[in-house]
Amino acid sequence: MKRVGLGGTMLLPAGTFMAAKKVAKAAGFSGRLSRGDAAILRFLAAIEILESDLWQQYNELALGNESYQLALNVLDGDQATYVNLNTRDEFSHAAFINKYLESKGHKPVSLEEFRRLPSSQATGSNKSAKRLTNLMQLTVDTSFYLRYRSALNPDFGANFPQIVDLVNVPGVPNSDLPPPTDPNNGFLIQLIANTAGFHFASIEQGGASLYQSFLPKVTSPEVIKIVGAIGGTEIQHYQTWTDKIANAPALTDNNGNIVFPQLPAAPDLPNPPDGTDNAGPNDTNQIFATPCEFIAPNLPVCSVIRPISTEQGGAKATVAVFKNDGLFIGQTHGFLDFLNELAVEADAARRESD
Repeated sequence: MKRVGLGGTMLLPAGTFMAAKKVAKAAGFSGRLSRGDAAILRFLAAIEILESDLWQQYNELALGNESYQLALNVLDGDQATYVNLNTRDEFSHAAFINKYLESKGHKPVSLEEFRRLPSSQATGSNKSAKRLTNLMQLTVDTSFYLRYRSALNPDFGANFPQIVDLVNVPGVPNSDLPPPTDPNNGFLIQLIANTAGFHFASIEQGGASLYQSFLPKVTSPEVIKIVGAIGGTEIQHYQTWTDKIANAPALTDNNGNIVFPQLPAAPDLPNPPDGTDNAGPNDTNQIFATPCEFIAPNLPVCSVIRPISTEQGGAKATVAVFKNDGLFIGQTHGFLDFLNELAVEADAARRESD
C-alpha cells in the first residue's frame, strides 16, 4: 500500500492539504472524512476505475466494429449507444470520487502502474492500449437472473443456479469476424455479443449491491449522498441491461450443437385481454425485482436490491466476483493484494457517532 502511495491515512502534505481545503470550502464542502468514509470512497474509486477500463473496451468495439455492433444490436437496436452511455457514466464516477477525495485532503486512487493487459486486435479497438481488465476469457455469473426472480434472498443463505453457462468465453472479439447474418459463422460474433449482454447486467447488478452494502457504514451526510446517488445509477444500468438480455437469441454451431440456449420467453398475453398476465415467474419479461425476504424472515417479502450484506455484496465479495469472472487473468499478485487491502479497509468501515 505504501509503495503506491496509499498507506496510513493517505493525507497529502500540509501545504497541499491547506490548498485543497480552500478549494473544498469554496465549493461548499465541509469537514474531514472519517477513516471509514475515506476507506469506502477509496475502494469505490478503484472499482469505478476498473469498470471504466472494461466498459471502455466494450465501447471501442461497440462503436468501431461493424460485426460486433450488429450483433449487440440484435439484443436492442440502441445497444451500442447504451454501451457508450454506460461507459461515460463509469468514467464520471471515477473522476468525481477521486476529486472529492482530493477536496478532503486525500490522495486520489490510481491503478496506472497495473495497466499491463493486451487489447483486442479487432477493428475498432485501440490495439496498442494496455488494459487493467481481461475480457477475453470470461466466466460470467448469470445467477442474478434467477435471484431477482425469486422470493429468496442470498443474504438469508439462498443460492441460485446459472441461467446460462458462459465459461471461458470472450466478451469482445479479438479479431474481425463475419456479421451475425453470415449463414456459416455468424453464430461466433453473436455468441460474443450474447455473452457481453449478460456480462453487462452481471457487472452492474454487482455494483448495485456494493453501493447498497456501504450505505449503513457511511458517517458523513455528504458521503451518504455520494454513495446513494451513484449507487442509484448502478441500479439504473442493471435495470436496462437485464431487459436487453431477454432478446439474446438461441444459437447453434455448424454441427447443430447448442452454444447458447433458448431463454424462457413469456407467451403472448391473452387476446382479447381477460384481466390476467400469463407470464411465468422466470420468463424474460419479469425484469423487476420479485419481492423477497428482507431484514427478518417474519416480515413481509419486499422488492429490494439483493444482496446488500457485507459478506455477500461488499468490497471483498466484489473483488472475488471480478476475479472469478476472469477479469484479472494476467494481472499481478501485487494488483490483487492492493485491491484486497482496499477491500478489507472498506468492509471494516463503521458509521461513527457525532
